[in-house]
Amino acid sequence: MNKKAILERVIKDDVKFISFQFSDVTGKVKSVDMPVEQLEDALDNGIWFDALAHCVEGYVGMASDYHPYYEALALYGVKLIGRSLFKAYENGDNIEARRDLSMAAAFGGISFTKGLGLGHAIGHAIGSYHHISHGSSCAIGLLIFVRANRVKCEDQFEDLAWALGRTDNLEKSLENLYSKLNMPLRIRDLGIPKNAVNEIAYETYINAVNLAANPTPLNEKQVLKLIQEGY
Repeated sequence: MNKKAILERVIKDDVKFISFQFSDVTGKVKSVDMPVEQLEDALDNGIWFDALAHCVEGYVGMASDYHPYYEALALYGVKLIGRSLFKAYENGDNIEARRDLSMAAAFGGISFTKGLGLGHAIGHAIGSYHHISHGSSCAIGLLIFVRANRVKCEDQFEDLAWALGRTDNLEKSLENLYSKLNMPLRIRDLGIPKNAVNEIAYETYINAVNLAANPTPLNEKQVLKLIQEGY
């Protein structure tokens, strides 16, 4: 979702839908409708972790190193996910929690204009070559992103940790949330073989657009080491 998209709850023939309308790169308006009962499957596929990754990476992204507006949206998006993701997971009919998640996704879609980073570079590599959902791929990438940037982003990560899980350690807050939602914590938990690590690292490293905005500059060997440790 971004500032050119609309999300609304509609009813068609007594079936409740979430309707997502957006304009593509040619300017044509398109619409995607998802029955509400399928949203639990979307949660299982990690869709909201993509929104979380947008907010976390966007908060510290370096495509624009100073942008209080995007930072404010990103930080509040993390807060909304922290207070409502587990509630929605427990009860798919909790509309207030769903509303928070929808707003968080919108905030993340706007705030990552400030830049993404290593996390999404990893997510793209895993998803493209191993057919893992984008949200689940980015969930793993986000953990590695936090480890890679913990020194450079110490103060910002404390802000995010408190917003997400009322701790001062972002990695710990993320791991706590993942565990509550039965999300994988390591690349191998996605069913990816160890011999794929080098390919994932290479494809991650050549993702110049995302790595250019990563707060900590990384060379190819550093990327490989981080992914090996995340396996």
